[in-house]
Amino acid sequence: MAEDTGIKGNPIRKKFRIAVVGCSARSTMFLGYFQKNPSDGEIVGLCDIIPERGEILKKHYGLDVDVFTDDKVMIEKLKPDAVAVCTSDYAHVEPVVHALETDTNVFCEKPMAVTLEDCDRMVVAAKNSSAVFYLGFNLRHGPVHETIHHLITTGHLGKVTTIEANEYYYGGKTYFRRWNRFRKYGGGLWLTKACHDFDLLNWMAGAEPKTVYAVSSLSHYKPKPEASKLCRECKLQFECPDYYDVLTPRDEPLAEVMRQLKIVSEKNGQDPGDLCLFNSDKDTFDNGIAVVTYANDIRTTYTVNVLTARSTREMRVIGTEGMIEADMEEGVVTLIERHSGRKYVSDLSEMMKSGHGGADDRLIKDFLRSCQTGTKPRSSWREGRLAVQVALAARESADTGRVIELG
Repeated sequence: MAEDTGIKGNPIRKKFRIAVVGCSARSTMFLGYFQKNPSDGEIVGLCDIIPERGEILKKHYGLDVDVFTDDKVMIEKLKPDAVAVCTSDYAHVEPVVHALETDTNVFCEKPMAVTLEDCDRMVVAAKNSSAVFYLGFNLRHGPVHETIHHLITTGHLGKVTTIEANEYYYGGKTYFRRWNRFRKYGGGLWLTKACHDFDLLNWMAGAEPKTVYAVSSLSHYKPKPEASKLCRECKLQFECPDYYDVLTPRDEPLAEVMRQLKIVSEKNGQDPGDLCLFNSDKDTFDNGIAVVTYANDIRTTYTVNVLTARSTREMRVIGTEGMIEADMEEGVVTLIERHSGRKYVSDLSEMMKSGHGGADDRLIKDFLRSCQTGTKPRSSWREGRLAVQVALAARESADTGRVIELG
């Protein structure tokens, strides 16, 4: 962190200054963090192609900042220490490159991009910059997955043979009324959602992925002739469990902010916030399974399903000396020794109070540490590009029925 010289030569530490590009739901992770932890840094600017969205967040978080519509102008005027890019997935590349070209530290939300070509543009910019490029794979920072990774890398399982990762996401159904439902904006669910989990598999396996095979289906959220295009107009609204009321204010503050963002977006030509999950146009799926093999003879499976009764991530890792069973919702990791049958249970629930099971706050702290000390990010462009590569291979495999080999 930069220093000034104060009275009698005493150093005065300047606050770390962050500008946010993309006034999205995900940007509230940063805004909320610095509202709770003002000594760690401050938000100095907001940028969005719809400035009213920035004004909503500015008011909610009590920020005294300007709202910009051009990230280059914002960076040039404010000269922040870092830029947090929280735009839609397809729009990451331009603000990331702009920031890196001015040697401004960058936090980029996952996935890195929706094409490998855009990933490569960022890679070139990062290699030519003195700034940090940090890829926001927050699950690497959650207590459950940190513990699993520690047990694997410290040899408690012997040689790992298989890893099973399952994601059950009740809230994932909302993708079918958001921009995430289109590949051109989010790459499809194999990328916009599953990149998290492919990155976890890459991290846990500790080797290069070799092949990907995937199957998927839109099993439930298919067109429903008796339903309307919008929930507010639908005669089924009193019986549909997926009904969303975008018109009535919410009692919970952040939920009300999200509602206001949806209304403003609609007024500016974007999709209505209560688009029917069934009758919306879409080119992605609601459940799928992928198999990824690795160069060190580890085989992995990943299931994503948004038709579930609860939201959690589960993981099972089996090695020659033991196995791990873990549930992110419960916050419990269990190590079972293969030969003795002894169990060691870690209850991590008290460490999981912030978003994404305790991961979000720890992610931001690690980003600040990297920027201020020059230490290596836990995930950067290499990890980001690799996750995109695996995700796009899964999408291609599901489309074609072929096993995709990764070069």
